[in-house]
Amino acid sequence: MTESPKTRVAIIGCGMIADQHADQLRYLPDCELVAACDTDELMARQLADRFRIPKVFTDAAEMLRAGEVDAVHITTPAQSHFPLGRLCLEAGCHVYIEKPFTVNAAEADELLFLAEVVGRRITVGHNLQFAPEALRLRKLVHDGFLGGPPIHLESIQCYSHDEPTYGKAVLGDPQHWVRRLPGSLVHNLVSHGIAKIAEFLDGDSPELISLSFPSPYLVEHNYSDIVDEVRAVLRDERGTTAFFLFSTQLGAASNELRLYGRSGNLVLDNSYRTVLRIRPSTLKSYLRYFLAPLVQAREEARNTAVSIRQFARKEFQMDFGMRKLMELFYRAIREGGPDPIPGAEIRRTARIMDAIFSQMPKLDEQRIVSGSESTLHPAGLNS
Repeated sequence: MTESPKTRVAIIGCGMIADQHADQLRYLPDCELVAACDTDELMARQLADRFRIPKVFTDAAEMLRAGEVDAVHITTPAQSHFPLGRLCLEAGCHVYIEKPFTVNAAEADELLFLAEVVGRRITVGHNLQFAPEALRLRKLVHDGFLGGPPIHLESIQCYSHDEPTYGKAVLGDPQHWVRRLPGSLVHNLVSHGIAKIAEFLDGDSPELISLSFPSPYLVEHNYSDIVDEVRAVLRDERGTTAFFLFSTQLGAASNELRLYGRSGNLVLDNSYRTVLRIRPSTLKSYLRYFLAPLVQAREEARNTAVSIRQFARKEFQMDFGMRKLMELFYRAIREGGPDPIPGAEIRRTARIMDAIFSQMPKLDEQRIVSGSESTLHPAGLNS
């Protein structure tokens, strides 16, 4: 029996995040990392040397013309995602793009449409949706724990300016590519939290009202041209409501998703890899106040047991979500199954982000990317 050829994969953009992609690709037996590409040859060569990648390029078009690549991971600054994604699709390659998918929804629409036209797969690096706890949450929803679709959702995403590889780097460089995005610092971060909501909403055009502002920390340190606080309220075509919070101010920083349904609630915490199942109490006496903490303690103990089992099965590594997303992406390429992240979710996430950024105060017009400023009405995405 003839063995199927491996999918030949290239990485464009050889900075820090490329290391994670190269590392996780090594665990996929049907994939082979064959090329590293970066406009800085030293960056491409250091990645190639460390991960034993045979070919190095400084020009993406030249790499694609060589015709030895089946799929491309784009790990460059967000402003280049659209032109590089289009270039790779037109060359007949499948495409995995780091978040954010594109700078705006119009670019997202074009890439998704082009992928369909040329018959190639495309996805975005929303790896938190494939972490062990996210997979458990999705199964509980699918199995009917909520009593149907969620009625209300809340996504809480926190970040610290003390993070040395991103927060301090962005603040310390007025010309940093992140500060030239329409959504400034949050543009490169919020898609993770928004995508969690988008997965459970219907339609392309949820209504949205958003409030964004610089935190007191940024104002105090003379960075009042950067927005780092976002509060948004949404309602989709089905009537499902959602709340999104992005903050750099919370001491007990967490990344949570809360789903509220007719027969129960679910709380996912990516920071601790837990999923809490909350059922309505049937007790009518004071017993509920004594038993409820015990029930919650049992839930936490169950999470500990699940984590131990996953650790024993070697399914608890830090980048499990990225590996799982890649695994499902390449399985879809080989076997023709569903996309791990449907195009409708990618599109919905991009539209929600556009609406949030369109309602941001215009603190610094110079950071607006040419052609990317949204013209959407604040009351909705298609008003």
